[in-house]
Amino acid sequence: MKTEKETLAGNAAYMRRLEPIAKALIRYFDAEILGLDRIPRGSALLVGNHNAGVITPDSYVFVWAWLMKNGYTDIPVALGHDLIFRIPGVADLARSIGLVPASWENAGLSLARGQKVLVYPGGQRESARPSRDRDRVDLGGHFGFIRLALKAGVPIVPVVAAGAHDGWHVVTRGEKLARMLNFKRFFRVESLPLAFGLPTGVLFPGAPHIPLPRKMIIEVQPPIAIGGSVDDRKNLQEIYDEVEAKMQAALTRLASRLPRSAAPLDPSGPARVDPGAAGGSALPTTPVAWTPVTSASP
Repeated sequence: MKTEKETLAGNAAYMRRLEPIAKALIRYFDAEILGLDRIPRGSALLVGNHNAGVITPDSYVFVWAWLMKNGYTDIPVALGHDLIFRIPGVADLARSIGLVPASWENAGLSLARGQKVLVYPGGQRESARPSRDRDRVDLGGHFGFIRLALKAGVPIVPVVAAGAHDGWHVVTRGEKLARMLNFKRFFRVESLPLAFGLPTGVLFPGAPHIPLPRKMIIEVQPPIAIGGSVDDRKNLQEIYDEVEAKMQAALTRLASRLPRSAAPLDPSGPARVDPGAAGGSALPTTPVAWTPVTSASP
């Protein structure tokens, strides 16, 4: 049985070996990652808006950007759907890159150890939202992440991604279909979205897809210090409203920068380095697949 220290060391070594793939993803999505310097030292609850169904490419881009900046010494713990951990082989891979089954116990223990925990409160509802709502934050009215942060005494750090939901086209969440097939009871699956994308055109409901190379911008927001009683619903609602409103304002601002109606990227153009948000940082970005990824300290 490996010790916690041995497990973390093994994860860091494995994730470092995957760095070339991570850099390729950053280039594929012409990704900008901003504000990494806003993430505090020690434990914190990183709260993201959920995108792209079961693929969530922005999660990988963000985590590896953070790791490349910090030398693989502070691997965030991401809470994943327990269905992932029922699939042989996939479960081991998930744990090797820092995923753990979503539970109060796993999240609480990770925060108590001084780790950062990445959560997506909007869950399946947000990740399967119709494309017309791609620029809308929907945390689903869930207070669990707030209770978690209050009990652990850690700040909430919003991580907002724009453009990460653009790699497919979702017509409907498919919540009625999921209920009709009783997926929630057997698999804890509440959405079976009807969507179009690669590789099959019409996607089988709930199946993974290959995201199109659409630009994404990910920005870490300033930490939100919270307090008050974990049992005071009014306090929880006020915190929830503040977090969701700040995330929505950031998403609206970042989405306005996306080249959705602009001309295609010029493959002969130079690599671009965004200086980042105020107090933040960015990784170099290059046009898709035409120039080698370069490495620079954000």
